[in-house]
Amino acid sequence: MSALENAVGLSKEQVIEKIKASGLQEYGLCRETLTRRFENALKECREEEKEPGVVAALNNADTSGVLLEILRSEPEKVMEGISIAAYAVGADKKVLHIPEYEAQLSETVKPAAEKYGIEVVTGLVNIRDSKGCVLLHLVTAAQLAEVFLDTYEKGIYVSVNGGTLQKAACSTKISDLADMREAKAIQAGYRYYLPEQGEMTVEEARIDNGVLNILTEKECVVCETEKQLAASRKQSCGKCVFCREGLLQLHHMQKEITEGRGKMEFIDLTKEIGEAMTISTPCTMGQESSKTALLAVELFEEEYKSHIKKKNCPAGVCSSFVNIYINPSACEGCGECADVCPKDCIEGKPKYIHMIDDFDCDKCGKCIDACDAGAIIRTTGKVPKLPNRLTKVGKFKKH
Repeated sequence: MSALENAVGLSKEQVIEKIKASGLQEYGLCRETLTRRFENALKECREEEKEPGVVAALNNADTSGVLLEILRSEPEKVMEGISIAAYAVGADKKVLHIPEYEAQLSETVKPAAEKYGIEVVTGLVNIRDSKGCVLLHLVTAAQLAEVFLDTYEKGIYVSVNGGTLQKAACSTKISDLADMREAKAIQAGYRYYLPEQGEMTVEEARIDNGVLNILTEKECVVCETEKQLAASRKQSCGKCVFCREGLLQLHHMQKEITEGRGKMEFIDLTKEIGEAMTISTPCTMGQESSKTALLAVELFEEEYKSHIKKKNCPAGVCSSFVNIYINPSACEGCGECADVCPKDCIEGKPKYIHMIDDFDCDKCGKCIDACDAGAIIRTTGKVPKLPNRLTKVGKFKKH
C-alpha cells in the first residue's frame, strides 16, 4: 500500500498520533514538531475565519534549489506527503510552490500533482495570503510520506561544494563531510562560519537549503556574499518595502566594495540594515538573506577592510583589484593571446611584443591560458614599466 492509502485507512486522530510518535519536525527554517505546526495553523484558521489549507514549498530565501532534487526524483512521495497533511487537518486546498528559476520542473510534476488534486504554482509563497494554511517544506512532505511507509529516518540533506545531494545523520560533523584543511570559511545554508567551527554537526549548522561550501583562500567572501544577495534580489517578490529596499542597499554596498568603490561606513551600515531586516521582514527572504551579509561583515571584517582601505582582494578574485599585463621580456609575439581575447583588447602583430588595453580588458584570463611562453601575468601588485607602442620582440629596454 502507498503512504497515502496507509494514512487514510486511519482516523485523523490516529494519523496525528502516528506523526507525533515519529518526532517529525518541519524541515524549514521554523523548526517545530509537525503536529505543533498543524495546531498553530488550525488556530489561525479559527481566528481568521478561514478554511484550512496546505502550502508546500522551499524556503522563500532558497535561491539554490538544491533540495528540489527530492521533488525531481520522487514526486509521488512529495505529493502523498502533502495529501496526508491535508487529510490530517481536514483541508481541501493543496498547493505546491516551485521557484521561478525552476519553471520547467513545474510542468514536469504537474501530472503527479493533478493525480492528488494539488495545484502547482510558480513563484514564492505569500506569507500573508497563506494565513491559516499549514506551511510545509518540500522535504517535510517527503518525510511525512516516509512516516506512513515506516521508512522515516531523521537526517539532513547536504550537497558539499556543489556535489550530489546526500542524506547525513544529524550527528555528522561538517569536518566528516568536507575537506577542511585549506578552509577559510564555511558557508552552511544561509550562514557563514569560521573553519574552527567545522566540528559542528550538520544539524547545529542549520543547513536549511542543502548547501555546504568550503571557501579557501582562493575564494573571496565579499564576492560570494555579493552573488548571494544578487540572487536574493532577483528572486524577491519586492512587495515588502523593508525587504526590497534592504536587499537593494545590502547588494549595492557589496558590489561597490568588490568594484573598488567601497567605503568604511558600509560595514556598519550593513550591520544596521541587516539586523533590522532579520526582525522586520515577514518571510525568510529578508530574514535569511540579511544574515548572510551580517555574518560576512562580522566574521570577515578584515577581508572587507582590505578591499576598502588597501584596494586589495586577498583572494585575487575581484577583477577591479587585479591587473593583467604582458611581460615584454617573455613575450614571443606569437599572437595566441590576441586570438582568444573576447574583448579584442590585445594589440600586436607577429614577432612584436603584444600589449593589453586596460580600459577594455575584463580580466577573464583566457589570454593567460593561451600563452605557452607564460608571458601574461595576473597580479594584485604594482605593474612594471611596459611598452607604450609596438616593439619588436627582444628590443624593449627598461629605462
